[in-house]
Amino acid sequence: TSRIEIISGKAEIKEIKRLPTPPLPKGKYDIFLADPPWQYGQEQHSKEKQETVLETHYPTMPTEDICKLPIGELAADNSVLFLWTTSPKLFEAKEVIDAWGFTYKSSMIWDKVLHNVGYYVSVRHEFLLICTKGSRLPDSNKLIDSVQTIERTKHSEKPERFYEIIEEMYQGKK
Repeated sequence: TSRIEIISGKAEIKEIKRLPTPPLPKGKYDIFLADPPWQYGQEQHSKEKQETVLETHYPTMPTEDICKLPIGELAADNSVLFLWTTSPKLFEAKEVIDAWGFTYKSSMIWDKVLHNVGYYVSVRHEFLLICTKGSRLPDSNKLIDSVQTIERTKHSEKPERFYEIIEEMYQGKK
């Protein structure tokens, strides 16, 4: 795969190195944080493969392939899933949740402060959906604000604060 970069008015073709996908871990797990490589269409709400800048960052997957990932097989009977999604993929995220054997419970919003290109509106937020399989309530009774305002940095990089929130909610007690 390659991309074109324009530097000082000159176009250069750069090769993008893809690392092999590591094997999934063996065993059962009770906490998952997933940020699927959602595939966006060329037109709003299209399911056809995109031809956008996103593909220069990482390969994307159609929702059907994300649904086929064996997360449900890796999930303990009582587990929690934190699933990142965007507004255009919100209903497809529900397909993934169902395919992986989880039930939607709640959500958080990451207000990125800075705007991104979006469908219909300039998007400056992402959703972090909270879903469970069986019964997996938080270990902590502390309620965390559902809206986190943290300025975005690199493409697709999520703020460290969300990792801290998950650790605050699920402290490792079973």
